[in-house]
Amino acid sequence: MKRIKIEIPVILLTIIIISLLGLSGNFVYKSLSEIVNSMLSESKPDNTLILVKDVAMDLNETENMVRLYSLSNDNDYLENYRTVNESLETKFEELQSVYNPDSNRQILVDSVLILAQQKMVVWEKILNLHFSRGNEHEAFNQYVETLDTVLTVQDTIHFEEPEKRGFLKRVFGKKQEPPKPIIVDRTVEKQRLQQEIESLENELKQRNQRMSSAEAVYMRKNLEISENLSDIITKLERQEEESFMRQSQEAELLANETYERLSYFALSVFLLLILVLILFFRDLRKSRSYQKVLKKAKTHAENLARTKELFVATVSHEMRTPVNAIYGLSEQLLQKQHDEKTQEDLRVIFDSTKHLAELVNDTFDFSRLEKQNIQLAPVHFSLNDLLHKIELYNKPSAEAKNISFKIQDNVENELVLFGDEGRLKQILNNLLTNALKFTDEGEVKLVVTAEERKKQIQLNFEISDTGIGIPKESQEKIFDDFVQLDTDINKKAGGTGLGLYIVKKLVDLLGGKITVESEVGKGTRFFVSIPLQKGDSEKLQQTFKSFDTPEVLKGKAVLIVDDEAFNRHLLKSIFTKWKVDFDEAENGQEAVERAALNNYDMILMDIRMPVMNGTEAAQAIKQSGNKARIISLSANSDSANPDEKSAFDSSLKKPFDEAALYNIICNTADIKPEQETSKQEKALIYRPDLSELKRMGNGDPEFLKEMIDLFLKTSAASMQSIDENLNSKNYDAIAELAHKLASPVKYMNVTGVYNTIKELEQLAKKGNESTSIEEKTAQLHTEIEALNKELKALFNEKFE
Repeated sequence: MKRIKIEIPVILLTIIIISLLGLSGNFVYKSLSEIVNSMLSESKPDNTLILVKDVAMDLNETENMVRLYSLSNDNDYLENYRTVNESLETKFEELQSVYNPDSNRQILVDSVLILAQQKMVVWEKILNLHFSRGNEHEAFNQYVETLDTVLTVQDTIHFEEPEKRGFLKRVFGKKQEPPKPIIVDRTVEKQRLQQEIESLENELKQRNQRMSSAEAVYMRKNLEISENLSDIITKLERQEEESFMRQSQEAELLANETYERLSYFALSVFLLLILVLILFFRDLRKSRSYQKVLKKAKTHAENLARTKELFVATVSHEMRTPVNAIYGLSEQLLQKQHDEKTQEDLRVIFDSTKHLAELVNDTFDFSRLEKQNIQLAPVHFSLNDLLHKIELYNKPSAEAKNISFKIQDNVENELVLFGDEGRLKQILNNLLTNALKFTDEGEVKLVVTAEERKKQIQLNFEISDTGIGIPKESQEKIFDDFVQLDTDINKKAGGTGLGLYIVKKLVDLLGGKITVESEVGKGTRFFVSIPLQKGDSEKLQQTFKSFDTPEVLKGKAVLIVDDEAFNRHLLKSIFTKWKVDFDEAENGQEAVERAALNNYDMILMDIRMPVMNGTEAAQAIKQSGNKARIISLSANSDSANPDEKSAFDSSLKKPFDEAALYNIICNTADIKPEQETSKQEKALIYRPDLSELKRMGNGDPEFLKEMIDLFLKTSAASMQSIDENLNSKNYDAIAELAHKLASPVKYMNVTGVYNTIKELEQLAKKGNESTSIEEKTAQLHTEIEALNKELKALFNEKFE
């Protein structure tokens, strides 16, 4: 409660600080934006003032063009004048389109436009005066030219032209008289022209005086307009300067205001932070005192947890040791001949011990799951064999309640998988046990399907029953630990409430998922999906109740190390039956001494022992250079202790049966470095099992001899034919030959060679992977040669 009281003011102060920071940031942003906008507006040129100055410059240029034209009469100046006038018209339009929010400024701009237009009119009139003056000069020049002509031409004498006559008249007529001269007098004309020139000169003088007066008036008007324009431009410049100063002052005031407010914000945040620190340090002092108490409580809890863990480990070891002895010895006794009553009693002991072992396993599985200290033990197993075991396990319970129990296997081929068969079996058995427990009539059904996904096989299981069902509100919590539904059946059946919890955890551990559908009064369906790897049929574990001596132990010696006489007695019983030599040791120190004196091929060692534990003993034996393979025996086989993993080659969990011991010995023997793989081990892969042929021939050695001899001949001929067809790429023929060869190989019970032949057959049928066919053919050659070599050795051994 105190923690909450401390957190509330801290959270409130933090919110206030964040709010203040946000407000200050927003204010700073707005202030900076205003300052930046003000600076941008100041940096932007005044387009109105620039246009006014451009207009003034163009007007001056107009004036200059008119003056130059008046002096030189050069038409180029006149063209420039027209061009500048057009430019002025464009600028007038731009000035009119510019919006000025200041009315005084707009009045000045309008005045500029009016004065500029007036000035253009003035200079247009001055230009027209020059045009008219030029016309007068031209008329006067014409008069002068006429006068010059009259003055230069003297009185003229010319003759009358004679009358034109025909040819005959000129020949036969009178001789024509010469033309008479005519004299023209120009004196009167000269006098008249002189009088007109004098009159014109007088008129020109008067007109020049009038034009000069008009031009003087226009020039004064132009001067007045220019002065007014200059005054307006000066006013505009002054306004621009005043605007700039005003905006600068506003920006400075805004900056000062921003600094002041930021100072207030910073001071507020600083004070609030100090307050937060005060609260924090005050809470820290309290927390330290709480931590001391919590540390003591934690130490106490850890001690309790370690004590509990030690207790669980001790109980595990102590319980599993006698359970293992009873379980193993009852199994061994069941393999011997007894009277019917004794056999039945032994069966009850065996089944009861098995049930007790499963209850113990469930309890300790929960402990390991809670500590996340459980490990998977993947093996190669047959799905059909697993389903058969599940049927045998659950069928008696179904028969006892008189309900139907069915397993529907929808997987077509016999499927071999690689995964933790024990955990998968535990999941299915737990679900089926629950289904049988809560079903009084109807049926319990297990449906199995498989889907191939890339390199994995996904198994799908549906466990359905016609029992009491699960309420919808309880379906989400049935996978929690120690959860039991409040039903009469539950009260009668009892239980720990760990079954479905363990199922859910194991399904997650295997990478699968589980869901449930249920309706009260109609039944329940569990759906489980588990991804598994494809298995190897050659590595299937044997499941017979009686085993021959493992090949790896024939002629070899074994050391049994266990402080419990029960466990040593069980192992001695099995090794005696297998006819394997063995020695005993009661602790790790004794085991190290015996391993130094004797050459053991395999050592089976308990972990928890007096004097020296199994891990220390195994490490000492390994460090001495001993090559013996060491298998750990422990009730807690899922230990994640790295020392145990490095010290032991493999581990066997108690309680175990003969099959588990046989399989762990064989699997451990196969775990060898690659460079140590011997010829004998390779030969075991291709060693034929002739038991089927013996059965077919009723044990007749001649029949067996003929069959081996026939196989040696036909297999060699078949391989030769396959090679020939491979060269000609006749894949159909290769498929047919492989199919024929598969049958006799199957009778030899060499699964690896049989699988290779079937793979070659399938590849040849497809016919589109020549490289793969060649590689598979080469592999088959090697395997057939190895098989034939083994058959020849058997042939020579038995028949020669």
